[in-house]
Amino acid sequence: MSRKRFQIAACALVALFAASAFAGCGGSGDSSTGGDGSSESAGGESIDISDFPLYEEDYDSIMYTEEEYKEKMSRPYWYGNIMYNELTLPIQYENGEAYAKLEYTPLKVINVLDQKLKTTYAEGTDYVVDAENKRLVIPQGSSVPLISETADSGVNVPDGYELSDTPDNYTKYTIWDLGSGPFVYTESSLFYGKYLSVTYAYDLSELPAGVFNTYDPDMLTKVRQKLEAGEDISLAVIGDSITEGSSSTGDSLKVDPRTPGYTRQLKEEIERVYGVSVTYTNSAKGGTKSEWPLSAAGAMALQHAKDAKPDLCVIAYGMNDGTGGVLPFEYQMNIESIMAQIKVASPECEFILVNTFPCNPLYEREPGIFDEYLKKLEGIAEKYDDGSVKVIDMLKVGNYFLETKKYCEISSSNVNHPNDFMHRVYAMNVMTAICDYKNIGK
Repeated sequence: MSRKRFQIAACALVALFAASAFAGCGGSGDSSTGGDGSSESAGGESIDISDFPLYEEDYDSIMYTEEEYKEKMSRPYWYGNIMYNELTLPIQYENGEAYAKLEYTPLKVINVLDQKLKTTYAEGTDYVVDAENKRLVIPQGSSVPLISETADSGVNVPDGYELSDTPDNYTKYTIWDLGSGPFVYTESSLFYGKYLSVTYAYDLSELPAGVFNTYDPDMLTKVRQKLEAGEDISLAVIGDSITEGSSSTGDSLKVDPRTPGYTRQLKEEIERVYGVSVTYTNSAKGGTKSEWPLSAAGAMALQHAKDAKPDLCVIAYGMNDGTGGVLPFEYQMNIESIMAQIKVASPECEFILVNTFPCNPLYEREPGIFDEYLKKLEGIAEKYDDGSVKVIDMLKVGNYFLETKKYCEISSSNVNHPNDFMHRVYAMNVMTAICDYKNIGK
């Protein structure tokens, strides 16, 4: 998938940031914002930044704090020019180079931390910014721990981890090979313990078109009207391990920085934006397929979701369906049956249907199956045709990041669970279906 770029006065953007971008980290920017909401660049050109409500003009003055991360973790970064806490692996490559890749060109690196957000790394000593190649180069003598380029295939795994048939959350990992090559599966800190957490200002012109969800005022109008009126709502979520929160440091791994899974982030971001209380019911179960809530084993979980009488219900299946042989028409029937049962208990409930992010390509059983599931979800939304069913495509989003990153950089299990950053992107993308960030507070 090629990266299309927004045509948002790119030349003016380049001029705007020219004073702050140089071949390493960013220096002081020379720009000002006019009263009409435009931004004046160093060259005197003016651009409309109304499409970027989270835009930070004076990014040189931003001082990173952990509180800032907690407040902004679920705000869609693509509505602004600051990437907060992108996770990246500092990799020792076979050719002798050592660096961590960034998603966008860094105009100014604001902060580089370890995964726990406890250790701050120093520019020049621990890393050198290579803006041209979108990298943090790790020099000799750096205190940044490196991981081998081949560790995700089970070769040159860091010391302290044990190969086992029963991987765990601590030190054990296993190696699978389904015929396309070996890959590591683990819930331990093998990968997430090596992540760098990088906050930086980036070039808006590099944002892709058509990847992230776009707010639509005609969708989910009932729940939005309640929120805008200051009314509390009930949120129910049902799905597989991703929706349960697996591999998030908060809901699953129970380690710092305790980032919640995406649905808990969704609850907290709705509360932050609208100042309401959200009753949150999570009926997700790891390892399940879309048929599970309709079975005897899953009946109680579905009943809990129904008992919540939700105003909004998030349904997110597909990962285990796709690797477990569920046909697209069966998947559609299951999703529609879940929706029908929820609507019996809560007739006014609106729905967000989430298409899963990709699994490790080496774990994929049937190429293209997640695309087929997406078509079925879109077909369900078209059936309703009243704005009450919104589809969020995380497959496209995940594939976008995989153009730049290794799979273990978006999944700390290296198989099918999003890491903290991807749980955040999940929450960001879903929030854009609910919230008009451009007009919050107006």
